[in-house]
Amino acid sequence: MFGDARSIPRDATLETDVCVVGAGAAGITLARELIGSPLRVTVLESGGLHYEPETQALYEGPSIGLPYPDLSVPRLRFFGGTTNHWGGICRPFEEADFAAREATPFTGWPIAKSDVDPFYERAASVVRLPTRDWSLDRWAPGDEPAPLRLRSEHIVSRVAQEVEPELRSFGEGYQEELRLAPNVTVLLHANATGVTTDESGRTAESADVATLEGNRFSVVARNFVLATGAVENARVLLTSNAQQPRGLGNQHGLVGRFFLEHPRFLGGVIVPSTPHPNLGFYESHRVDGLRMQGYLASSKEFQFAEGLLDLQMRLELGYGDAPEDASDFARRLMTLAGDLDSWQEIAIPGAPIPIPYLDVIRDALRSPEDAYIYLRGRIESIGVTTRIEQAPNPDSRVVLVRERDELGILRVALDWRLSDVDRRNVRRTLELLGAEIGAAGVGRLQILHGEDDTGWPEDLDGGQHHMGTTRMSDDPKEGVVDSDCCVHGMSNLFVAGSSVFPTPGGATPTLLLVALALRLADHLKGMMLR
Repeated sequence: MFGDARSIPRDATLETDVCVVGAGAAGITLARELIGSPLRVTVLESGGLHYEPETQALYEGPSIGLPYPDLSVPRLRFFGGTTNHWGGICRPFEEADFAAREATPFTGWPIAKSDVDPFYERAASVVRLPTRDWSLDRWAPGDEPAPLRLRSEHIVSRVAQEVEPELRSFGEGYQEELRLAPNVTVLLHANATGVTTDESGRTAESADVATLEGNRFSVVARNFVLATGAVENARVLLTSNAQQPRGLGNQHGLVGRFFLEHPRFLGGVIVPSTPHPNLGFYESHRVDGLRMQGYLASSKEFQFAEGLLDLQMRLELGYGDAPEDASDFARRLMTLAGDLDSWQEIAIPGAPIPIPYLDVIRDALRSPEDAYIYLRGRIESIGVTTRIEQAPNPDSRVVLVRERDELGILRVALDWRLSDVDRRNVRRTLELLGAEIGAAGVGRLQILHGEDDTGWPEDLDGGQHHMGTTRMSDDPKEGVVDSDCCVHGMSNLFVAGSSVFPTPGGATPTLLLVALALRLADHLKGMMLR
């Protein structure tokens, strides 16, 4: 069922078994997994069912490090969270993404891919992916755009699947299911302002809740899960300092540190060897009716050999003039050209561009891809947008500031920082890409940023992928939560979402954070129902 925190009497105490703070991808996944169990579940969502400027303003916080948008921009604070503007790109982490890199400090997860694999299948269903297959063979059949054939295996092609736009919002997709769940209560407009513990500071006893209208109450639970995103998870822990002055889980000063992103900028430009290179594989397109996009990346073997992390490269094709919807038109044209007896039925005079006779087209263009290349126009340049797996950096962090929000809670600022490891990663990988595409006859790559550059490009941006800040490690001196996502030093306080990621990996975070939320739900059920 759904309720409204604004109707809860002031100073009331609500009781539940599991209190989940946040109704984004992780929080909704957890709540859904507990439907039908004997456990009473209460989900606290700061916003309502739709966007509200006053609630969104609670996210506001400046950037005091590398240029970054105000913290109210990348995240959405209403039911469904940031899935309400999620791009839908999905790819699982590879085994190497969980491994430590000897040349890069603070890398390595306390769990392996084998610990997550059982949950990836379920996670794909939760995010509504139609298939669990990311192999090139599946997404590059013979009659579709093909990946580049490069000289070595140092630069590889990968596949990301795209969830259909109408299926991306967890708020829209799972609202009715949670509304009908007899053991789950979603409280809207309920802002968790902190967690109160017992005198020892080791057991969470209640979540303090406030509304913008002024009423305050508490939720008492056996177990608590923070699922409010990398910035807000850190904020809640840091401001919950009644018994532990530095904040919960912050004995070693790690809460808020190791903020991670997938930094991106235009790293180079390829001058193609031919005006019509067949690079459709690297544009968003459909295969068997399903959405996907290919991209280039450094191979894991190359990364380990060179002491680097992952680097993805998206090809942005710069076209000359081409007709609108040229791809669909080309395919229809080729279908009709296959039957020369039907050519007279085509209204050629109304075509968007001059069209030669269909038998000429059929002879000259042997596939839909050839027709697509013919019609879309000349490719004048190919931009290479790099997306970096940021190296863990303890100085990249979320910090409390003196300003308070409308609820009286200290705001935070983001001090986002990159390192020389990131700079070297981009330069070395682009050098390799240039050699590979040159040898393959694709073109020549101009790297836009010199080897001696000490700053970062003006177009540096993040991918709105907030990670780290409550990183996972079995060593309390190197992480905030353990491998079960329980806050170190606490018996019943857990964290869900990508804030537990020790490293950002080479894939987008949503699929993995959902898999980890499923894993945490199973852990809670096993712990509470035995």
